[in-house]
Amino acid sequence: MATVIHGVSGIAELNLRDRLRHPFELVSAWLVTRRQSARIRRELNLLDERDLRDLGISRYDFDAIAEGRLSR
Repeated sequence: MATVIHGVSGIAELNLRDRLRHPFELVSAWLVTRRQSARIRRELNLLDERDLRDLGISRYDFDAIAEGRLSR
């Protein structure tokens, strides 16, 4: 539970741990996204030309697929 301290200015201030939680959560989420993207790229690199043709994609699409930007 967050500790709220009312400062002289009347604005509620959170303790240091609560203020630092958000940046750590952002970095953690970014790392999870990077790991997922790398895993997707590794799996796509295992496909041969016939599989790519069957799926209707090319090797140039890999970045967009891994980043979730490909729309068809």
